[in-house]
Amino acid sequence: MKFGFKKFFLISVFLICVHGWAQEDPVTISSSVDKARIRIGDLITYTVTVTHDKDIRVEMPGLGANLGGFEIRDYQVHDPKKEKGQIISRVDYIISTFFTGEFEIPPLTVFYYTPEDSTAKVLRTEKIKIVVESVKASEAGDIRDIKPPVEIPRNWWLTIRWFALGAGVIGLAVLAYWIYRRKKQGKGLLPVKEAPPRPPHEVALERLDQLMESDLLANREIKQYYIEVSEIIRQYIEGRYFIIAMEMTTTEVLEGLTGAELPDEDFQYFSDFLNRCDLVKFAKVIPSENQNHEILEMAREIVNRTKVVMEEPAAETDELPQENQDETLETVDVDGKSEDTEPLEIPAEGKEE
Repeated sequence: MKFGFKKFFLISVFLICVHGWAQEDPVTISSSVDKARIRIGDLITYTVTVTHDKDIRVEMPGLGANLGGFEIRDYQVHDPKKEKGQIISRVDYIISTFFTGEFEIPPLTVFYYTPEDSTAKVLRTEKIKIVVESVKASEAGDIRDIKPPVEIPRNWWLTIRWFALGAGVIGLAVLAYWIYRRKKQGKGLLPVKEAPPRPPHEVALERLDQLMESDLLANREIKQYYIEVSEIIRQYIEGRYFIIAMEMTTTEVLEGLTGAELPDEDFQYFSDFLNRCDLVKFAKVIPSENQNHEILEMAREIVNRTKVVMEEPAAETDELPQENQDETLETVDVDGKSEDTEPLEIPAEGKEE
């Protein structure tokens, strides 16, 4: 009986130990360098790796870490990786020194926290020894003087080629911009002699004739009819008085016409016409058939009253007016009677009478 109890006790202790050995630590830390022997000024990659469970929070050392006689040149934190149910966090330090001899990277401290305990726990890396050697002297002997810089002859053809290329690019850019402007203005690539613009009253009267021959009134498109007759007169105002009437309200157009010093009667024609058009366009007033024809005639009257007509100068002539030629001198004879004499002869300028 005693033998059986002892056997059971030994087996239980053995299983507990095996379970403890088999269970992985929740947090492990390791450190390494890519080379342990360098020359002065060489760079070393010092890596710190922490493997931990996913529910454990780890604080990795930052740029302020104490690496002994080494200077941190660069610092890189890698994204955590998941491997065999654990998280692997890694930090690389690029370090260097300008002193020779044997150096030691001191242990780095890493803090971690478990879910069961908010107290920070500590892990430390192992010390790593680094040997820094000086740059060896030249095998040829003493240190020689620095060679002078080699003079590279200038390649003028290459310079000219680049200059020509730059000038060509600028020329193409200017040409492309010129073509774009010409097309935007509706012009051809080559300049063409254009006819002078037609007088605004001719354009307006021609468009009024086209509107009269249109089918807008026959199709009962009254509003469109008034819109078009209004636009014809507004464009006429732009060409005749240089007022941007197409982009103005009726009130603004009339204010602009006030500055044009129109006669009161002509100004009243413009005012009545524009207001009648606005009543149909915006107030939805339905005019009669006679009013539809009247608005077109009213537009014609406005153009004919205010148009500018250039008169041709009268031909010069050396002949005297007829009325001057017919003038005669009246003389009185001794008997008190008057008689007509021959027309007065006017001497030529610059000659004596």
